[in-house]
Amino acid sequence: MNLLHWLLLLTSLLVGGFALYLHLALPFLDLPTPFGPWPLSLALPAAYALGLLLSGLYALAFSLKAYGEKRGLLREIRRLQEEVNALKRARIEEIPRIPDRDEA
Repeated sequence: MNLLHWLLLLTSLLVGGFALYLHLALPFLDLPTPFGPWPLSLALPAAYALGLLLSGLYALAFSLKAYGEKRGLLREIRRLQEEVNALKRARIEEIPRIPDRDEA
């Protein structure tokens, strides 16, 4: 997990550095959008941030689904344990009776 954090920091710094380079070296590069022209130096970090946001939402949804499945499985285990305990209580130990011996 520590490696993942460092990779995230490194890629964020690279995207930010590249956006700064584009802003300083090529300030005239614009992307046509329905909202008007956007500088490429702003569109690149915006796309990166949108990707981070969507991947974070995906990870959150995945963890919530896993948490729900875990709760369901634990509920099933508890139900099965209750069933086993009920069967243990209901089970009567029968002692085999030998017909030619007296019961003592």
